[in-house]
Amino acid sequence: MSDNLYKIFELESELNDLLLNGYKKETEEVKLIISEFERILPKLNNKELLYLLKNGNSIHEFIDVADYLKKYKINKKELKIDNSYSDELKKLNSFIELISDSSIDENEYMYICTKCDVDNVASYLLSKMSNEDIMKLSNETDDWNYKLFLYGNLKA
Repeated sequence: MSDNLYKIFELESELNDLLLNGYKKETEEVKLIISEFERILPKLNNKELLYLLKNGNSIHEFIDVADYLKKYKINKKELKIDNSYSDELKKLNSFIELISDSSIDENEYMYICTKCDVDNVASYLLSKMSNEDIMKLSNETDDWNYKLFLYGNLKA
């Protein structure tokens, strides 16, 4: 756990204490904690934000943590040099599973996927992969929906 994520949970504990002691959302002490959340959240990476989305409590009453997610980044130059498109697609799929696990419903899942631009990243990676690599990936999974998705990206 990063220092920033740890600090968020410490602040959330302080916020919980204040709320349990009858402090209202408009109180100066509560506003200070919220402004501290807003200062720290942009420093978190996507995995930390998804962890907070799943495990945070009172922060969600004040801030939409999903708004702080960033576009999924890939290094196109490095991927080309290493020809590691399929490995990166596997990492992207793990990230998408993390999104699914962290989302409270289908709407939030779709919002986060759109915010992180995972569809475009997947399309880019698949467009750079050979048919052999796509077939190899499809043979590694038992999920027929994913297999069909991969088959749909085979080149003629």
